[in-house]
Amino acid sequence: MSTVKTRSSRRASSTESAPPEPPAFSAPSKLARKRPALVALCIALALVGGLVTYFGLSANNQVAVLVAKDGLVRGQEITAANLTSINIASDAGNGAVPIEQSGSVVGQQATVDLPKGSLITKNNVGPNLGIRDGTSVVGVGLTTAQVPSRQLQTGDHVRIIRTPTQGGQIDTKATPVAGIVDSTRADDVKGLIIVDVVVPTDAAAEVVAWSASGNAGLILDPLQNSESGK
Repeated sequence: MSTVKTRSSRRASSTESAPPEPPAFSAPSKLARKRPALVALCIALALVGGLVTYFGLSANNQVAVLVAKDGLVRGQEITAANLTSINIASDAGNGAVPIEQSGSVVGQQATVDLPKGSLITKNNVGPNLGIRDGTSVVGVGLTTAQVPSRQLQTGDHVRIIRTPTQGGQIDTKATPVAGIVDSTRADDVKGLIIVDVVVPTDAAAEVVAWSASGNAGLILDPLQNSESGK
């Protein structure tokens, strides 16, 4: 007996015997193909830039040092935000602090006013204002006739004396007060030279009184004489 296949049975047999179609494959986009190359290029440029900077500074004998970013006032505590850097000659010999040593500056105080861009050095920052126990800083206002014409410098040894009033005599009972110049500035309004002097604390009030009455004079002494007690 012969078997007759119907049209529906032949269609089912044909469907079962057909091989499965392969999964669709999409080619990677141009951006995906280029991304690793872009990353590698950026890394290479960063490395080259760093090497150029390093060897450029080395070839020119330059070093990055700290400067005041926006200015500091005397006594202000220094934070990292107060600092920036510039490049200077490595043999400048000005005591500038290298940027690698910024940790030694943060937390210190400015011992003098530092305008914007001023170099940070070991001489203008410190743990305090440099006033030792038993000493005080007084401001002495002097006319040009009461102070030497030579420019006073920080660290100069001086004596402050009580000067007589006009037509008066010197008060021999007033003992001169020895001190060390801390800083100087000009008072253009009053026409005076203001000299900050470190003096013994027990004599500070007396010196201020002399200055306030206009009866203070300043004598500049040689360093060797002051240091030897002569």
